Amino acid sequence: MIIRDLSRIKELEGTLRRADRLSMLGTLAAGLAHEIKNPLGGIKGAAQLLAMELREESSMLDYTQIMLKEVERINFIIEELMDLSNPRPPEIGYVELTRVLNDIILLQREAAHGQNIKFLLDLDPSIPPVQGDESLLTRLFLNLIKNAREAIDHEGEVLIETRISSSYHMTSPGRRSSPMVDITISDTGCGINPEELDRIFTPYFTTKVKGNGLGLAISQKIIEDHHGLLKIESSPGEGTTMIVSLPLRR
Repeated sequence: MIIRDLSRIKELEGTLRRADRLSMLGTLAAGLAHEIKNPLGGIKGAAQLLAMELREESSMLDYTQIMLKEVERINFIIEELMDLSNPRPPEIGYVELTRVLNDIILLQREAAHGQNIKFLLDLDPSIPPVQGDESLLTRLFLNLIKNAREAIDHEGEVLIETRISSSYHMTSPGRRSSPMVDITISDTGCGINPEELDRIFTPYFTTKVKGNGLGLAISQKIIEDHHGLLKIESSPGEGTTMIVSLPLRR
């Protein structure tokens, strides 16, 4: 009898399925964003001209301000759609993960002011810089850590760890196998239901009241562009763990 552990293969297959689905939706989003941007510019211009014609004491100015605010909100969503469908190519350099994560935690501690949330760091200082786009990787980890913070109602913990992966190695044709670094973000929040777990990377699907459902889709795209992997483990009431694996190319 031969026994094989297929769990790693299934994880990779799940990553590929998400990437294919994201590519298809990105193509659709690009066309949709193009069609919306043109009339949106006309609406914004008309609202600005209307505001210039009204007197300062006119109550109608409130309506023009609402129109402009909502136009900006739609434009922000469209820009995120464009990032999803046609992102700029990564500007590859050397990224110090420890410094990036420390800077993000500094900001998130301020954002969590008034909540009893502990941010715990367990970062391996011996990990060398990874090759990647610092701006995109900062956006990736900011989004994941922000999600972890927002999953906690009043009190809890967010743990960020880095270590050399014992599960995966990056292999390219004609090159030696390269190790990968795991960045683990765990929270003690509400967790995710099993039926929602496969849908959280779908654009516009969100479990948050004020979310737009694009954050995780864009994060998945950034990881894909850096030849990395994303694994998620979650149970309702027990929190969520996200593991980002990035290649350590030398």
